[in-house]
Amino acid sequence: MYFHESEAIARENRDLQPVLEQVDELLATIFTSAPLRPADFSCKLACDTNQVVAIFDLLVEHEVLLAQEMVECERCQNLMPASELREAWKDGDEFDCSSCGRVFRRRAPVTRVYRMTAETLARPKPAVPTADIEAAMRELDQSPSVFRRLGQIWVIKFERSMILMQDARGLAYLARLLAAPGRIVPAASLLAAVAGIDPRVTTGTSGRLLDDQAMASYKQRYAELQEDLTEAEGRNDLGQIAKLQLEMDAFGAEIARATGLGGKRRERTDIEKVRKAVSMAVSRAIDSIRDEHAGLGQHLRNSISAGLAFRYAPERDPGWLT
Repeated sequence: MYFHESEAIARENRDLQPVLEQVDELLATIFTSAPLRPADFSCKLACDTNQVVAIFDLLVEHEVLLAQEMVECERCQNLMPASELREAWKDGDEFDCSSCGRVFRRRAPVTRVYRMTAETLARPKPAVPTADIEAAMRELDQSPSVFRRLGQIWVIKFERSMILMQDARGLAYLARLLAAPGRIVPAASLLAAVAGIDPRVTTGTSGRLLDDQAMASYKQRYAELQEDLTEAEGRNDLGQIAKLQLEMDAFGAEIARATGLGGKRRERTDIEKVRKAVSMAVSRAIDSIRDEHAGLGQHLRNSISAGLAFRYAPERDPGWLT
């Protein structure tokens, strides 16, 4: 294992060893201060969330990770310390999101997230075989436009300039749009990409764990809807396209309920909130990109339309590698 602390934990907790080995391997690829959610790890590794929580708590005891109580904005998924929320309420003040300004309700749920400690972040990264690096660089070099997630980092290349971005939900939505230029993509499809249901873009998950049976069911239904939509678009059957897009919206609500978008379970009537959340995440992601690459930020602003559905329609297709 990469972390010697993991080896010590494994010796004392034999029942956790198989999952611990996977968690250790994944943690060794991150090394950022971004929040780590047990549900994300359990979904990616196909294991029990409670086991990941137990491992994370043991890593906290060994000072590899630190745990924080946070509250999450239901509108934009921004995380803020729960202590600040409690302090504001103690003083009789309102507490609003530092990102979108939404006022938190009095019984906002507190979530526990984990981060690498400063000492852990200072450790050298694990060695990566040179051949693997060279192969990845050749692929990126041969592609004029790249929008690909590697671990917790997005590698983005446009007009000969390359930038690296920390993982964010909106970047996964953008990747899904760029994978299908010119196509109308319902908010449900973007949500499915982040939930790990859409096979076109491998981005991991940011939502609540789905069991194997539920995930298989969601993937099957999603594939059926996509296939029907493709056929309807091929026939230019506008009535059927509209009907299928409504079904996709309803499907998006089901995904939101299963993955806990915004920190709570939702009903079908909340699909409008899903659309707004996706729109805000996409807008924030484009703003972040524009800060690093003005040309690409402007290209995305000019090429992406949002509303009941999204569409990436550039004047010239850059030929994205996603």
